[in-house]
Amino acid sequence: MTLQPLAIKRSALGLLSGTFRSLRHRNYRLFFFGQLISLIGTWLQNTALAWLVYSLTRNAMTLGIMSFLGSIPILFLSIFAGTVADEFPKRRILVITQASAAVQAVLLAIAIWTNNATIIFIGAANLILGIVNAFDMPTRQAFVVEMASKEDVTNAVALNSAVFNAARLIGPAFAGYIIFALSISMCFFLNGVSYIAVIAGLMMMRFAGKQTRKRSREVTRMAAMKEGVTYLYSVPQFRALMFLVIGMTLFGWSYTVNLPVVAGSLLRGGSGTYSALLSANGAGALLAALSQAAFAGKLDSRKMIFAGLGIFILALLGLSFIHTLAAAVIALVLIGWGIITFFITANTMLQRRVPDELRGRVMSIYSFAFAGLFPFGSLLAGWMASQFGVADAFRLNAVVLAGFTIPAFFFVRKLPRLSATPRQAVQELLVSEQEIFEAEQISKG
Repeated sequence: MTLQPLAIKRSALGLLSGTFRSLRHRNYRLFFFGQLISLIGTWLQNTALAWLVYSLTRNAMTLGIMSFLGSIPILFLSIFAGTVADEFPKRRILVITQASAAVQAVLLAIAIWTNNATIIFIGAANLILGIVNAFDMPTRQAFVVEMASKEDVTNAVALNSAVFNAARLIGPAFAGYIIFALSISMCFFLNGVSYIAVIAGLMMMRFAGKQTRKRSREVTRMAAMKEGVTYLYSVPQFRALMFLVIGMTLFGWSYTVNLPVVAGSLLRGGSGTYSALLSANGAGALLAALSQAAFAGKLDSRKMIFAGLGIFILALLGLSFIHTLAAAVIALVLIGWGIITFFITANTMLQRRVPDELRGRVMSIYSFAFAGLFPFGSLLAGWMASQFGVADAFRLNAVVLAGFTIPAFFFVRKLPRLSATPRQAVQELLVSEQEIFEAEQISKG
């Protein structure tokens, strides 16, 4: 009788230690806790920015434009940024990007304090932050392996997602209190200060060898960009994966744009209903991140990709027929779980299998598909909801996404599992690109 509780206790402790096992790496531990502080600050700013823009314009369209300005640089710069991440030490790039984001937040706070926060100024600041994020995102994702290890990369990526979703639950609540008790400008200032935690963590990291350039400038920047694209396309498993990521970004992830319409139109509720929907969605996402962290390495990646997609599609379809808050909450928990399970698994499949010399460029292409295309998915979601109604828009998105998933499933099941990186193919690719470059140089005399 006494052994059973002890066994349960040991099992629980083992699960808990497994969930956070990537924290055993000092460098990742420094980054993790710095990110926890910084991301809460980011959500303070995101919440305050939306309220500030709406209070200045009373125009919902302006909110969409601000979101577009903050995201569109990723579309045009992320692949170029990946070549930079492969050429220079990633820690140095991240210190620059994090410091730049901190300056942007403080300048916005000063502009609000001095009554100079015009819509044009805010839009320009958002565009600058988008440029910073275009370099920060692929570098940060590619840096995870260097901070932890390939064995723990799944756990580390899942913990990153858990931190992001925990901050998404905490940050807006703090922002509401700060705006009410202090001022809206304080949210921007505190976000600027929060970057100190990440920068300090990056500066305190220790590496076995001196961080030097990862790739010599023996090829042109354009040729370096082409290497990453060619590599991804040359591996059928990765080609199918990116096909699914693009489909999820354009027709899946954009459901978030229409959640206010779900609260007001489908459920006939108000701001409290909308808050409940956001919380349910965030809880599902956090549950997915923690479950991926706890069982990292024990789950079949191929099965989890299609499990996440399948549950997301079915839950999104179910949401379109729902007219009660309780049912909508359940559907959104499942939607949050499905989409985060899919993206975490897709991210870690790339991280674990991509060669070190191409990781920055490959993750930049992932960032392009994951975040760079999101503004267009949002515009498409808004247009579909306005044309057909939000319920029919959800149904249409679910059908289109199923059209991506089903052929990809039958294509992938015929392929061998990607248990090892095709190193020989990569080396042949790199050699061929070098030969092309040398031929170009000779032709130029």
